Amino acid sequence: MDQRLLRQTLGRRLASALCAALLVMAPAVVSALTIDDIITLVKLDIPDDQIIKKISKDGSAFKLAPSDILKLKKAGVSDKVIRHMMRTAAKGEGEGAAPPVEKKEDKPERELSAAEKAAEEARLKEEAQRLADEQRKREEAQRRAFAGKVLKTGQDLANSGRWVESIAIFTKFVNDGVGGVPFAPDSDEAYIANYGIANALARAGLMQAAANKLLEVVRAGPEKLFFEKAFNQMRELRRTINYRPPELEDLTQFAVVAKDKEFQDSYHYFVGEFLHDFGLSGDAVPYLAKVSDKADDYPRAQYLLGLIAFQDESIAKGERIKRASEGFQNAVVAGEERKSQGVVDLAYLSLARLAYELQQYDAAIYYYRKISRTSPKISRAFYEAGWSYFLKGDVSRALGTFHALHSPYFAHQFYPELWVLEATLYVQNCHVERARQAIERFKEDVLVLGPPLRDFLARHSRPEEYYDAILSAVNKPKTAALPRNLISPVLQNVEFYNLYKTIKQIEAEESKIKGQLTRLGGFGQELLSKLGQLRGERIAEAGVVVQRTLRGVEKDIVTYQDKLSELIIDMEEIELERKNRQIDELEGKDESGAAKAGVESEGPVAIAGSDAMVWPFEGEFWKDEIGAYRSYLKSICVDSGDAQ
Repeated sequence: MDQRLLRQTLGRRLASALCAALLVMAPAVVSALTIDDIITLVKLDIPDDQIIKKISKDGSAFKLAPSDILKLKKAGVSDKVIRHMMRTAAKGEGEGAAPPVEKKEDKPERELSAAEKAAEEARLKEEAQRLADEQRKREEAQRRAFAGKVLKTGQDLANSGRWVESIAIFTKFVNDGVGGVPFAPDSDEAYIANYGIANALARAGLMQAAANKLLEVVRAGPEKLFFEKAFNQMRELRRTINYRPPELEDLTQFAVVAKDKEFQDSYHYFVGEFLHDFGLSGDAVPYLAKVSDKADDYPRAQYLLGLIAFQDESIAKGERIKRASEGFQNAVVAGEERKSQGVVDLAYLSLARLAYELQQYDAAIYYYRKISRTSPKISRAFYEAGWSYFLKGDVSRALGTFHALHSPYFAHQFYPELWVLEATLYVQNCHVERARQAIERFKEDVLVLGPPLRDFLARHSRPEEYYDAILSAVNKPKTAALPRNLISPVLQNVEFYNLYKTIKQIEAEESKIKGQLTRLGGFGQELLSKLGQLRGERIAEAGVVVQRTLRGVEKDIVTYQDKLSELIIDMEEIELERKNRQIDELEGKDESGAAKAGVESEGPVAIAGSDAMVWPFEGEFWKDEIGAYRSYLKSICVDSGDAQ
């Protein structure tokens, strides 16, 4: 047996024997026990019943102060012994009082009534509860002070770039807990540590890793200490990465009316935007409507309200148009006041589309032309404006716009139907030869893409394969199986772009964590595991977008190929009519030699700007005139009238 354990066992046996001897002896003079004697007996593992017998035998009386009771509790003295000691107070004047000298007449001790016993028991219980509450408050104050010190130390490290050390402090703090027992996940200490870790990760640029930690802090509720700080960091983080987990819907459970107005506006916009992005547009409306007109988010909130109304087919058409128009116009006015050009351009684009849907093509064109030339939406605006000119029958501006879209400034865009639209206008104005040239360009530029596109779609099945194949085609264009024109629609897709950015962010964070994995230990392994899972999910989502986009392109090519067949039939009819007119003219012996109606003449194909400058070169462009091209083309159809 271990010598230390042997000594302890022998000591306890000797102490027990000594106490037993003291209890059975009947000394002539018995000394009263002190508080320290009681503590000594407890440390010697003397049973409570024997200690109580000893107190009674010696006639000890204890007048315990709250500090004495606390001292006894800390020493491990049981409540049973303490209560007995408190009941002895009436038998003597204080701690250590000598037993009373024998009197000639020894009166029997009066039995307490039931009411007195109950009152005494209640008093003892109340006193014990008070002491326990005081002790708990002292312990909580000590823990808070310690947690506050840990938080400051960890945040100072994070702010100075020592994020690994910061995380180590917080994880150790939670795991060590009190007396080696870790803090519970719902404890204040765990909450403080969670925020500290989230802050350290965010400061280190580990946005994806920080996001879920910040969300945990926010989901703890608005009454918590770091609710506002964590929310503001999470919102800023969401502007950087594509972060929209379903758990964000939990934020709808909280009311923030007790917060200041600026925070309320920020919170309501954030929740409304998420709900809209998540497909819960109806639920988003009340939140977006709460954003005040003084808030920085007001223009975007009004834009989203207009967009939701525009897309909500459950609303009567008149009301839908009214709400959408009001939202977009409010967004324009507020956006211009705050110099938020991005929101203004989006609102103008939406107003144009609203007018287009109502077949108010002049209004649509007006709004399209309002979009700034530096906007990333400008190519889309040009394209849709071209359709508006086309549908309203403005041949001059339609052809001028299509000409601009063929320029190098829009080379990153892919609009397969442009040549078909041009051919359609040429056919409508009986310019068969020009229509035939446009059709040939469509075959050379678009129809040739059909076989490689079908082959690409046939060779891949899983979303991950589509994503990897697109990256390979972008990074190795010389060996890519997919032509550049077919990659463009994918790269133009905003959803794909956001997912790609997210994937690259995750990969960068994984690399950074791997570099510190030894120091981060289990926490680092956990982060890597979560990031790996998240990366896989985002790659799968991006692959689905690639497949969906390319399937759409394939469908468009087939659609416009069918349209081409119809145009060819129309061209054949025009050619037949022309030949018939030529026969009639020959029979009429017209020898004037003048160009007749229905006969094409050569000349310039377009003019630039309002000064009617001739622009004969199909492949040349002026950047500052990109929106001012006009075609001078005139109809040569019989009975068609003058120039269009």
